[in-house]
Amino acid sequence: MCVTVRTGAFPTHVITVPSTRSRAGVHPLADLVGERLRLPWITSAVKPSYGPDDHDFHADWFTPSVPRSPAPVHALILEDTWTTGARTQSLAHALKVAGATTVAAVVLGRHVDPNYAPARQLLNAIASPVFDTNRCAAED
Repeated sequence: MCVTVRTGAFPTHVITVPSTRSRAGVHPLADLVGERLRLPWITSAVKPSYGPDDHDFHADWFTPSVPRSPAPVHALILEDTWTTGARTQSLAHALKVAGATTVAAVVLGRHVDPNYAPARQLLNAIASPVFDTNRCAAED
């Protein structure tokens, strides 16, 4: 797992970026992954004053429940979409502040607005994509 190579530690806990749209129940990504990773889940409260359309980093957006133990916590964030990265970065910051030793994020999807001029370079670069599951994206 390339996350282990990049962080120097195998993840000990997993968390999804909490919904900021006040969705009730288990996050769909957590429901999909379930116990397949065989890691304990970290939960997080969301500060309601930041709305779902907020795309800025906020150090106090999330309050994760990082376990207090003598063993280091190596958190793996699973994100189902990536637009600006603000939520993932805000959660990573909160995890570190709450005591996580390392934090890594794996993003499963990305939204690209084809009408946004800076996105055109990305769209041109992936016009003929080559996807290799044996290659770590962090190596580039």
